Amino acid sequence: MTRTIVIGGGIAGLASAALLAQGGHAVTLLEKNATLGGRAGIHREAGFTFDTGPSWYLMPEVFDHLFDLTGAPNPLELIDLDPAYRIFPEPVGESASTRLDVPAGREKVLDLFERLEPGSRDRVDAYLDSASRTYRLALGHFLYTTFSTPAGFAHPEVLTGLGELTELLSTSMQEKIDRTVSDPVARQILGYPAVFLGTRPETAPAMYHLMSHLDLVDGVRYPAGGMHTLITAIAERARDLGVDIRTEAEVVSLTRHEPVRWRGRLGLPGRRAQLSEVLARTRDGLEAFDADAVVAACDLHHLETRLLPRRLQTRPAASWKRADPGMGALVLLLGVEGRLDRLAHHNLLFTSDWGKNFDAIYRDRQIPDPASIYVCAPSRTDPTVAPDGCENLFVLVPWPADASLRADDPNVQACAEATIHQIARWTGHPDLAERLQVRRVIAPADYTRDFHAWSGTALGPANTLMQSIFLRGRVRSAKVANLFYAGAFTAPGVGLPMCVISAENVLKAFRGDRTSGPLPVPEAVDR
Repeated sequence: MTRTIVIGGGIAGLASAALLAQGGHAVTLLEKNATLGGRAGIHREAGFTFDTGPSWYLMPEVFDHLFDLTGAPNPLELIDLDPAYRIFPEPVGESASTRLDVPAGREKVLDLFERLEPGSRDRVDAYLDSASRTYRLALGHFLYTTFSTPAGFAHPEVLTGLGELTELLSTSMQEKIDRTVSDPVARQILGYPAVFLGTRPETAPAMYHLMSHLDLVDGVRYPAGGMHTLITAIAERARDLGVDIRTEAEVVSLTRHEPVRWRGRLGLPGRRAQLSEVLARTRDGLEAFDADAVVAACDLHHLETRLLPRRLQTRPAASWKRADPGMGALVLLLGVEGRLDRLAHHNLLFTSDWGKNFDAIYRDRQIPDPASIYVCAPSRTDPTVAPDGCENLFVLVPWPADASLRADDPNVQACAEATIHQIARWTGHPDLAERLQVRRVIAPADYTRDFHAWSGTALGPANTLMQSIFLRGRVRSAKVANLFYAGAFTAPGVGLPMCVISAENVLKAFRGDRTSGPLPVPEAVDR
């Protein structure tokens, strides 16, 4: 039985641990914090239950497939959201914004675009068709893969769509959007998913227009009780499978033996270092954990620059200077007395000069003013996350990835106040600030402190062209024979579904499985 140590108790680490335990490995998971979930955490205060990170439940088939592979059905209760989300464009003057609902259902979505821009229906219809085709192609060939063989690229389905795929990789998401619609708000509806990728529409490959399949075609859902219920469910499944989950256990050293015999991707013999022990600082002091294999489901920059010597690092130090850390974030957890009836479950406040907003974040590394803002109000759907008659708000403002931005800094606090004021004015709730019962601020420095986040990144490295698919990072170290990678720093990228897929790719690497696409589900699973 292989003794496997998983570093990190976020969703990638938990999913990796559960899958490997189901496969017969003896797994110990080490998480530095007192709670599990990583960025997908939870905060309880004054009767409110806040998700502290991801709040969109997209790609439900990915989570269903994960549970199926572990031998149990997905236990979550999903609620379909309609409207999928509400948009508040930047208002003129001091008046509130004229809100706009993005409905559930493709035909209703097409009706909306036609109202925004008469004559655009057929072009948007073709855009969504392309998004759905690209999504199916990615799911079948470019997400569930270790990229250990080029055979996946030679699949007939890939070769048939090669012309379209080449265009999608050689142009930007913004260019594809601009060829589809000209109305500013219509462009923002198609372009905002780039933020989920830690980047902007101008730098995201057009391939990522597949995101519009998720929110505009497939629809938006919410797991009853909050997003953290997904973390709880995966952790419980991992424990049921025998995973030893240790919280407050921070890895401080990796012990290695070298060299060992190794046969590389081309079948050529070589010699590689081999990890044999993981040392962690726990509540009982320093503890050593024997390891036949190690899965790093943590911040890769921290792992490589702090825990591995330079000659064993997958990436040279200079490459980190050229890499794009994606975005940081100002996050507010707000508990509000009384109802906020103008809000939907998901709300997007869009500035009119979107380019200026993105330039401030990604080019100038400055705090945008005014800022586009995302507001999640899960209490509009789920009364269990707030006291009776109150609202639970998760607010995210895309910011530069800058670990010097601290929550207790007066300038950051002033930005938090300005954000609350902007939400109050744009959404038509002028007394919002006076009704706050809970006000918690999270800044990029908190991500570095809590998760060793490189440069304070809120999501992980941006999914730009040079940081996508096989260019992002492989599942297995090229320098250490028994070191594997999962999570947002490796392929396929950022976001909960991508991190779950990366865990399945780890399982494939353990098995030596070079196929593309999801692994087959055992017949014994009863959905």
